[in-house]
Amino acid sequence: MRIAFDARPLIGPRTGVGVWLEGLMRGLTAATNWRFVLCLPRQVANLGLNDLTDRCEVLAPPFPLPGTLWLHTIASPLLAGRADVFVATLGVLPRRVPVPSVLVVHDVTPRTRPGAHTLANRFCFNAYHEESLARADVIVCVSEATRTAVGHLQPRAGRRALVIGEGVDPLFSPAGEGETGEDVRRTFADGRKFIVQLGTVEPRKGVATLLAAHASLLAGRAGAPDLVLAGGRGWGGGWLGAALAHHPDASRVHLPGYVSRTDARDLLRYAEIVVLASEEEGFGLPLAEALACGAACVTTDAPALLEIAGGAARHVPRGDVPALTNALGVALGPEVQSALRAAARERAGALTWKRPLAEWRELLVEAAHEQTETSGLRMPSDASARHRRP
Repeated sequence: MRIAFDARPLIGPRTGVGVWLEGLMRGLTAATNWRFVLCLPRQVANLGLNDLTDRCEVLAPPFPLPGTLWLHTIASPLLAGRADVFVATLGVLPRRVPVPSVLVVHDVTPRTRPGAHTLANRFCFNAYHEESLARADVIVCVSEATRTAVGHLQPRAGRRALVIGEGVDPLFSPAGEGETGEDVRRTFADGRKFIVQLGTVEPRKGVATLLAAHASLLAGRAGAPDLVLAGGRGWGGGWLGAALAHHPDASRVHLPGYVSRTDARDLLRYAEIVVLASEEEGFGLPLAEALACGAACVTTDAPALLEIAGGAARHVPRGDVPALTNALGVALGPEVQSALRAAARERAGALTWKRPLAEWRELLVEAAHEQTETSGLRMPSDASARHRRP
């Protein structure tokens, strides 16, 4: 079988959707003999998938084009005869797809929080998303929270959407016995203990709230850990400078930028606390990875984070600096920290790739082979009950 993907998330350093897509492709490669068609708006020298070269065909124009334009005008017709199913990974489906289509929705924040996205992001998503929901043969949401958000936009789409969660790479696991993490602290926090938030440094990740809470934490206890904000810079920049300007000791805040997957794992393993201060998430992969590493986690009450944590983290209201400050202080207590780490290790077993990979295999086989009188494939409206993460 041949599966085509909108492969734009694989361009550049791996972040959320790119991590998910690579994990899905690698899982399908190990479990099947399927081949993949990667739809890209430009030629890319290295996608980081050299070991999968014999399983992948790249479909890209001879000269760069805007991604959405490329999908709508050129890439989509070329899928006829090349693929059995097309997976739209970014919530936008080309208008004319000659094969059964699967629309993946990670979040709808360009619609619900437009101020947290660039103009280009908002336009490309909002101009086509609801139309894509209506036309997709199958809709997959990565969490129940995302499915609920889709339902608010388009009730029928929410009812027929499936929920298939993301899986955590086996790379993310607790530290070995006797490993202290001293080298990680030297590299990222000048040798001091640290709290970490992993993810793009941009407004919707609640970075300003976290900086204010860390400042309050330092004011209450001089020996509090440093703060590491590990992730590439998102759009905008003035807000970050202003937030740092109000911090009493900016030398205790570290901004290493994008970090490798191995460094991300080590930061999650050896942090005193892993924080996700996000205003909204579609899934919250850094939280799942942190739980897999046995980390003590504090997050906001964003619905997806409540869902993924499954009771294994402390939660605070979004944007509430005093509540976050208090939760961090409590979680630094040895007994609470130990309990959170134990809860994380227990929760981690439900967050592997095993279940979502099996669900994706079943879905793609059905998408390639089932037909209906109207559109080639329509999953039954109650199909989402068969695809739920715990």
